[in-house]
Amino acid sequence: MVRALALLALLGTAPARADRSSSARRTPLVQAVERAKAAVVNINAQEVVKARASQDPFDVFFGGGRARDQVRTSLGSGFVFDPAGYVLTNYHVVERGSRIQVSFEDGADYTAKVVGTDPGGDLAVLKIQADRKFPAMPLGGSSDLMLGEPVIAIGNPFGLNQSVSVGVVSALHRTVRADNRSYYDFVQTDASINPGNSGGPLINGDGEVIGVCSAIYANAQGIGFAIPIERALRVARELVRSGELAASWWGFEAGAAEGKPGARVDSVEDGSPAAKAGIRRGDLIVSVDRSPVRDPDELRFLLHDVPLGARVALGVQRGTAKLDLSLTPAPLAPERAMASFQNATGLKLAELAPAEARRAGIEAPRGLVAVDQVQRGSLAQRGGLRRGDIVLAVNSAEVDTLKDFQKAIAQARKSGRAVLLVQRGYQLMELALELG
Repeated sequence: MVRALALLALLGTAPARADRSSSARRTPLVQAVERAKAAVVNINAQEVVKARASQDPFDVFFGGGRARDQVRTSLGSGFVFDPAGYVLTNYHVVERGSRIQVSFEDGADYTAKVVGTDPGGDLAVLKIQADRKFPAMPLGGSSDLMLGEPVIAIGNPFGLNQSVSVGVVSALHRTVRADNRSYYDFVQTDASINPGNSGGPLINGDGEVIGVCSAIYANAQGIGFAIPIERALRVARELVRSGELAASWWGFEAGAAEGKPGARVDSVEDGSPAAKAGIRRGDLIVSVDRSPVRDPDELRFLLHDVPLGARVALGVQRGTAKLDLSLTPAPLAPERAMASFQNATGLKLAELAPAEARRAGIEAPRGLVAVDQVQRGSLAQRGGLRRGDIVLAVNSAEVDTLKDFQKAIAQARKSGRAVLLVQRGYQLMELALELG
């Protein structure tokens, strides 16, 4: 009887002990993951690579050995930021995908379409092809992040769906160089971010997204980076609205400041947004919306995705005075972009009609864009351009008319670099011009 009573007493206390254990295990980090995970998606982007035609004449007659088309798959992550089904991810996850599928943690799969991309900022927006509401990620901010603050990455590393890794904020406003290019203003964390995590959310202890994970160091150990959520959402909302980032006109040029961090203003155009904001030649720009500016490239990066109508706060040093100036970009007309390009490079172009192109020995149904003048000592001359060179493309965008060229240059100014594909006789060459 005593033994039975003891057994009943033991059984009666077991649920209470389990409850206490459960309460202790459901830490704030566990609750943060529970709050966010329903909005995280795994992304499968498939690219069909067409097989090259066989050069063997026997294959033409007998059909043997014909190569088959190949399907390449890119795996990544993303998250729903709008209940209508808009997903934010990295551009490199979907850049070649012709068929894109997203999967939720409950196993539901949907087809998605690319709404718009920002290659320079490595961001893309997808729209899930379904007429329903989706769980959206709680949105936080990165401006008040603290070094050592716990953060969580959720994603699809190496194809392992819905993986969670925990770390801390290791650094803010980090500049990283990888794959021969510079990336600016990252949140650095020691939470594991591996291939497949790209595009997934980095969340804080409240379950709010504070960054978009970017696996730019494929073999990194204990080092991960994320795009601050404010910048990512600014781009995402503009892509949802118009499908692309509108070209912006600021109206000033800036160069390196000798021996100092920042970007020194070299010129200000009359009547420009910069002139109206009070920016002067010789000013040293040291920050954009509190993000530090160390050089002109970083300034260009921080301004390139600011949508029309938005205000940015510039931290300016003028002599011994420190100023905060508010600047709003205006639309960059292609004609204005062309004029700025000509001033910066010393290059003047002319359009050849199809008949003129044929007389030059080139068949061009829409015409050609040719170099007409190269200013002595200019950037174009130092790059090797000559009168009579034919410009075929700008940053991979084909140009047949001056209107094509103007539009391409307006887009190229966002990255500050224009790569011209030039034909000289039978020779093709590429020339990179820094636009400033």
